[in-house]
Amino acid sequence: MAETTPAKVARFGKALRLFLERVGADPNLLAAVLVGSLTEETVWRRDSICLWLIEKDGVTKRLRADGEDPRVFRTLVEEGVNLHVELIPRGRFKRMVEGSARTAFRYSFFARRQLVYCADPSLDKWFEEADTLARRDQECELLIATTWLIRARRHAARLLEIKGDLELAFQELLGGAHCIAAAEVIAAGEVHEGLAIDRALTLAPALTREVYLEPLAAPRSAEQLGKTLAALDRYLETRGEPRLAPVLRYLRKARRLVPLSELADHFAHSRLFPWHLESACEWLETRGRLGKFSAPFGLTKLSRVEVEEPAYLWEDEG
Repeated sequence: MAETTPAKVARFGKALRLFLERVGADPNLLAAVLVGSLTEETVWRRDSICLWLIEKDGVTKRLRADGEDPRVFRTLVEEGVNLHVELIPRGRFKRMVEGSARTAFRYSFFARRQLVYCADPSLDKWFEEADTLARRDQECELLIATTWLIRARRHAARLLEIKGDLELAFQELLGGAHCIAAAEVIAAGEVHEGLAIDRALTLAPALTREVYLEPLAAPRSAEQLGKTLAALDRYLETRGEPRLAPVLRYLRKARRLVPLSELADHFAHSRLFPWHLESACEWLETRGRLGKFSAPFGLTKLSRVEVEEPAYLWEDEG
């Protein structure tokens, strides 16, 4: 007989309580952060409990399996429930809170985090401040979702118009629909752990039906996929540029040619990948908002021969 969701919630909750008792008995472990809640909304699709464990500095136990990765992950088990744990030294946790790595609190806008054990009052304060800031950072999250959407739309158009591959184009368009759903949830100021598509059906029902449900139900055809692609274009037409405002703001303030590497460095604190920034800038160029040029770039510290990289210039509307 299949386990009911309430029973699974109770089983996961018991495993967490017993595990935290072990943590509390170890003076080297200062705090535990539950990543993702244990509720009926989320537990039905979870196979494990995810945690950050904050440890004292200088006590990290590394294994050969960790390789060169500075981050240490462990898979543990309690009462038959697997626990996926990242061990974080106190000093690095402080840097996560205060510095550019604060994006760790925002790495999934839809994952709630809860301090479930703390033996260090300063960690409690740091966590509260950082988590509050992360949840409020709508502008950056909307920027990220929009660059992902532009990238998905770009690939879908090439697959459809050049390759004529309906199946792969369909997959990219569904990816774009998920980006739109995420953006709509973020724009509503919500931190939602369920499927973003489900929540978007409530927040923006007509839009979500058009870009997700209708393409799923319709037969695969170039005409039908073209309609979905056009729907993504209309969405970007009205919402794309405002949500790319941080990029435009940086280039407008610079008032000079800005290489892509510099732009990527500026946004390195977020999950904005250079190739997504590239797609966003190319899209803005097609709208006449940016000019595209090139700038010299040395591939190594000792390179005397330079190659060229994309560079962008803000176009004055006046």
